[in-house]
Amino acid sequence: MKSGFEEARKLLNGLIGSKVDLIITSGLHKGNYVSSLEELDDGLIGVTHPTFKGRFLPLSRNAELSLKIDSYNGVYQADVAVSRSVLSVNIPLLWLKLISPLEKVQRRMFVRVPASIKANAFFLGADNIPEPLNAEEAPSELSLPPKDWFSVRISDISLGGIGISIKQDIAHFCLEGGRYLLLIKISGVTMFIVGKIVKILIKKEGTIEIGFAYEGISVSIEKIMMSYIRQQELMMRG
Repeated sequence: MKSGFEEARKLLNGLIGSKVDLIITSGLHKGNYVSSLEELDDGLIGVTHPTFKGRFLPLSRNAELSLKIDSYNGVYQADVAVSRSVLSVNIPLLWLKLISPLEKVQRRMFVRVPASIKANAFFLGADNIPEPLNAEEAPSELSLPPKDWFSVRISDISLGGIGISIKQDIAHFCLEGGRYLLLIKISGVTMFIVGKIVKILIKKEGTIEIGFAYEGISVSIEKIMMSYIRQQELMMRG
């Protein structure tokens, strides 16, 4: 993979200092670990050595994992293998070798997995639609959703957005282009996510399918979602 590394070197040089996610999909230490890109040397990528419960994460030579780099101009990912660890320095490093090409991806391209999670949503407002000071002054044609919590069900999830199902009798709560606060519990963790309804599709049997795109999610929420998505992927594969 040396030639592949040479192709990626110019890009990697420009990403020094960027946030890195190291993703382990199996074994005792399965999960996501935050790191950063520190050095390049002799065909290898040096990242800060991840920790687990206050100790350096034990990783054997040639152990395979996924690497995702967040940068100002996009997200890059590749499969990598452990070459060596150097711990007795000021910045302990984990040295990795590429085993697949480093590719740029868009967040919307991350895998979407089915889910069935109860959640609640609250209408925050909509861009370019003036809100009156009180409800009595609101023109009827605006049909703004009520400012109240309502129940939804998460039907699928990705790192770019969520698919939501609601009953048709509460369709008046949903406005395409509207901003919403979503209260959701994933893997035992309760979180609040702000986003926008980008698509409303009425389906049979009295249900409405909604596309919900995040305005932005924190690193901690992204890690929880990535772990959940990986678990669902493994379950689907059997």
